[in-house]
Amino acid sequence: MFRPLKVRELTLKNRIMSAPNMLFRTASGKPDDYYIGYIEHKARGGAAIVNLGECPVCDGGCHTPGPVMDFEFLPEWSEVAAAIHEHNAIASVELTHAGQKAKPQYNKGGLYGPCETVNAYGARVRAMTIDDMEMVADSCAAAAEYWFLAGFDTVLLHFGHGWLFAQFLSPMTNKRTDEFGGSLENRMRFPLMTLKRVRERVGPNKAVMLRISGSERTPGGFDAVDMAEFVSRAQEYVDLVEVSVEGLPNFFANTFEPWGQNVDLAETIRKSGKVHIPVFALGSILAPDQAEEIIASGKADGVSMSRALIADPYLPLKSMCAKTDDIRPCIRCLTCTESDNLKRHFICSVNPLISRESRLGFGDDVGKAKFRKRVLIVGGGPAGMQAAITASERGHEVILCEKMDKLGGMLSFTDRDSLKHDLRRFKDYLVHQVGKSAVRVMLNTEATPELVERLKPDHIIVATGAVPIVPDIPGIERARHVTEIYFGPEDFGDDIVIIGGGLVGIEAGMHLKNIGKNVTVLEMQDTYAPETKMVYRAGLVRKLEKLGLEVITGARCVEVLGDGVKYLKGGGEYVAKGRTILYAVGMKPNEQPYFDLYDKAPVVQHIGDCLKPGKVDGAVHSGFFAALDIGVV
Repeated sequence: MFRPLKVRELTLKNRIMSAPNMLFRTASGKPDDYYIGYIEHKARGGAAIVNLGECPVCDGGCHTPGPVMDFEFLPEWSEVAAAIHEHNAIASVELTHAGQKAKPQYNKGGLYGPCETVNAYGARVRAMTIDDMEMVADSCAAAAEYWFLAGFDTVLLHFGHGWLFAQFLSPMTNKRTDEFGGSLENRMRFPLMTLKRVRERVGPNKAVMLRISGSERTPGGFDAVDMAEFVSRAQEYVDLVEVSVEGLPNFFANTFEPWGQNVDLAETIRKSGKVHIPVFALGSILAPDQAEEIIASGKADGVSMSRALIADPYLPLKSMCAKTDDIRPCIRCLTCTESDNLKRHFICSVNPLISRESRLGFGDDVGKAKFRKRVLIVGGGPAGMQAAITASERGHEVILCEKMDKLGGMLSFTDRDSLKHDLRRFKDYLVHQVGKSAVRVMLNTEATPELVERLKPDHIIVATGAVPIVPDIPGIERARHVTEIYFGPEDFGDDIVIIGGGLVGIEAGMHLKNIGKNVTVLEMQDTYAPETKMVYRAGLVRKLEKLGLEVITGARCVEVLGDGVKYLKGGGEYVAKGRTILYAVGMKPNEQPYFDLYDKAPVVQHIGDCLKPGKVDGAVHSGFFAALDIGVV
């Protein structure tokens, strides 16, 4: 992984590429300090190549309001390249054209693609003429020239993920009957014409990279054998190929999918006997030992990482320095994909610094507090642990009280959940970081007012989490909260009914189904897990359907019986049978400890679910920022 690699005139210092993503946007189309800080963070962390993501080459191809290639903005883009170069990394830009996936609001003219259609946004897409193809090919070449002029070292042409060139390569979207459709030879014609145009424009010495989907993983779509043939033809013009996959829940794989789910595609292409340029694998490559195995075994020449380097941009350096236990792991929650980047910069659940570098720095040094304080943290869940870690790093004396016999809080459920491996890694990471710090941990210890008075803290952070809301349903005393399946020793039997089909109820049901239980989830609303957003939901739905979990929506539960739950739906009355009845209808803050301790120190605050029940990002971020505020005065 750390063996250098020669790519035309470039020398990669290692074989880790910071993959492009479309998570960072500026409304003006030029980089601001937030953007530059985010990109520099990746370079500072040790990746060999750092990519700017999704830069549309021309009007008609914009899926998002991407960077604007205006010569007026060259100084700003040159500053981005310089920020990458200052850390001995290679600066790259991903060039895109969305084709029929373009959004009309981001394009001045009409949309176009391989064939006439109406796209997912209701916009008419016309079939491209040869003149259109010539224009797009010239635009790609001009875009490459622009970014080289701005000081970038290479460009990455995006021919995957269902964008324009993938639409031409796919027999599912390319139904043309002329020389650009039909056979693979014909479907390759326009993509190859474009690559040739780019090479002619930039000359023989510039490195050009290619991103493809190695397969559509759908009957009737292209596969890795087809893509090996395409790359064998494309390598005349490009110097490296990065292999992803088609399909939203595939290339944005969530925690229910295996790691490295696209490596087989990269391996097929690399070992085809036809491809002689470096092949990089992409997709849920999350850990250094995983990356090392992929490269050492010959499955790929290098790896591209996206979310892993958002969670911890220092992954390459920490790996190089044998500090892998200190790598903050990605939990594949896809929160980073859910932000509206035109309103605010995106966030990462586990890394509060990402996209805030221009305000807070790069995380390698959070800085010492102006005044050292004695800090008491009540509760050893994710919010409390993050607060303890950050407060200790800032030089405070930190005492962490946890009433249970181990740290983890509600995240301890991951020790027994059969599907939450990624979240378990993060919980273990936090526990490890607390353990290696100077934090004094007091387990099996409740922070009573008497104990707090003896400890005499200057600052108290209450992170006591949330408690379940009990639904007002006759017979509810026969039911138990869904978390008891993780924390109780009892066998719950094979037939289980869960009242509440929000994300907590659904994911608990999926776990139970995954270990062989018969599960029915009853949800009052018309949609289960309505709080989930598009990208995460796509993978959730796919996994739920694969498991065969029964979810009944529009079901109003009216009584818990001895052997099931009575519910109303569509004017009828029904009973969902089950030996064990569980409920998951929400949580409320466990605020009483905060009120008990509010006057036991000069500053007392509450964070995480104790303040407002939410997900991991709320807990981690509130813990981090609460700790930053300690010792200001």
